[in-house]
Amino acid sequence: MIAGDELKQLIIGIDPGTTIGYAIFDFEKKTFSVGSKREMSKEELVDIISKEGKPSLLACDVNHAPELLLKLASYFNSRVFIPDKDMSEREKNQLVEGMKFSNEHEKDAAAAAMKAFRFYENKLRQIDRILKEKGLSDKAAEIKHLVLNRISLSNALLMVDIEREIEMPKVRGKEEIKIDLDKKNKQLKELLNSNVELRKAVDRLENENQLLRDKIKFLERGVFERLARENEIRRMEREVTRLKQVVRSKYKPNVKSVDSIEAETEEEGEPDLEGMVEEYREKHKDL
Repeated sequence: MIAGDELKQLIIGIDPGTTIGYAIFDFEKKTFSVGSKREMSKEELVDIISKEGKPSLLACDVNHAPELLLKLASYFNSRVFIPDKDMSEREKNQLVEGMKFSNEHEKDAAAAAMKAFRFYENKLRQIDRILKEKGLSDKAAEIKHLVLNRISLSNALLMVDIEREIEMPKVRGKEEIKIDLDKKNKQLKELLNSNVELRKAVDRLENENQLLRDKIKFLERGVFERLARENEIRRMEREVTRLKQVVRSKYKPNVKSVDSIEAETEEEGEPDLEGMVEEYREKHKDL
């Protein structure tokens, strides 16, 4: 299906979490809908978006694709915009200056959408200029949608106004030419649409791959921290054993049993071994 048929092309910011925030804009940065809801289902969010149009981009404010964003991208077959690093509060406030929100979730969602706008701003302006020169300004939303989905501008023009790009033969009759052009148009549109779908599929797989890598890193970090702590505990136990050996050699060189040393030190008024050990453990308990 050619993008843009009967549907508004949208850039949408999403703030996932227990409370989900969303902000829906068109290519003119006109706000279509901003809202939030606690424990909103994916289906509810899909319904809200579908009533407004079709997403050209789904954006977030963090440097990894949240699972909800990937699910929405898969459902709508849309691209995902991810910032090169997590957005700061200062940056978010600057991007949404002058806008009104009910809570932070809505603000974060709107900031994500505005960040996506800013990232593609020069490209979108260039498209407006070229379309104006060609007298195709009424096709701007469709063309922008295709270009944002990694279709070249020339191919996007073919998809929405393909007859302009095909030189009409001069020998055959008009009816024969029209039938031939219709066939070529259909074939070319199918090929270009297939290209769009493949590029989107690659984007989704890359985002899902990044999400899996992030999860692996998180799990590895937990394993490494546990191993490091266990290693430190073993080191402390070895140190305690060494201290006991030092005390044994100092106060009773020939005694083999630690228990007998402790008993004798209590009788003879020698240092309390267990007290020394417990004092050492107390000092190093945070290691």
